[in-house]
Amino acid sequence: MTSTTPGHPLVRAYLVELARALAPLPPDRANELMDQITTHLEDALPPGAEEQEVAEVLRRLGQPADLAAEAAQPVGRVPHRRRFSVRRLRWRGWTLIALCIALLAGAGDLIALETAPTLEGPGGSIWWYSQDRAREVETDEITGEIVSAVPGRWGQEQGIVVTVTNPSTWTQTILGPVPYMSTPGGVFGVQLAASRVDPFSRPFPFGVHFYAGPVSIPPHATRSLRVLWRTTICQEQGGHAVMESLELRVRVGWVTRKEVVPLAPYWTLNGASPKRFCA
Repeated sequence: MTSTTPGHPLVRAYLVELARALAPLPPDRANELMDQITTHLEDALPPGAEEQEVAEVLRRLGQPADLAAEAAQPVGRVPHRRRFSVRRLRWRGWTLIALCIALLAGAGDLIALETAPTLEGPGGSIWWYSQDRAREVETDEITGEIVSAVPGRWGQEQGIVVTVTNPSTWTQTILGPVPYMSTPGGVFGVQLAASRVDPFSRPFPFGVHFYAGPVSIPPHATRSLRVLWRTTICQEQGGHAVMESLELRVRVGWVTRKEVVPLAPYWTLNGASPKRFCA
C-alpha cells in the first residue's frame, strides 16, 4: 500500500493520537512539538513511502503519549536521546559530518607533516676519493669555522660522504638534490646516493652500498649520503668555493619539501695551482 506521505493513513492516525496526547500542554508548547514531528516525518518519508517504511519511522519516533510526557518536563530535563530523535539526521547530514571530520584530520596531518623536524647531520663525514683524502687540510682561516679543504681537480669527479639522521616521528624519503644544488665544484653533474642501512653498523663509509633512487629513513634512524659532482669551476690561486649545507628534496608522508641540512665541517676546493689545468 502506497500513498503521499503527509496523507498516509498511518501518519494521519499517529498525528491525531499525538494531538490528543499534547492537549494538556500549553498551546505554544504543543504546537511547537507538533510542527517538529510533522517536519521530521516530511523529511524522513518520501512521497509514496511503503507502509513498512512508514511504520518503522513512526516506531523510531516513539509513542505519542511518551513524547507528550517528555515534552511536559522542564526543557533542561528532556532526555538528549529523545530530543535528537525528533530531528534525526538523514544520510546527507551524516555524509557532511564525515567529510568535515576527514578534512579536519587531513588538515591536522598536513600541519604535522609540514612542521616535522628536518634531517640533521652530519654525524660523520669524509671525502669520497682517496686522492682527495690524501691532500685534505682542515683550517678555520677561510670562514672562521672548521673547513675541510682539498685542491680542486678541474673536469674530474669529486665528492663527500656525510651521515644524516631523521629526528622526526615520520619516515622521510630522500628523493635527490634540489635542481642546481650548489657544490664547491659547481652545479653540474651532481649525483646523490644514500645507504639503506645504518652506516655505523659497518665500516664507515666504504662498508655500505649506496643507491641513487629514493631512500627512506625511518624515524630516529641514520643513513649515509654520498654527494658527487664534476668540478667545473676553475678557482684561481687562493680562491675558495665553500659548501655549508646540502639542499635536498625530501618526501614526508604525502608532502614533498625542500630540506637544508647544515654541514660541519664545511667543505671547499682550493684554487688550482697552474692555470693551465683549468683549460
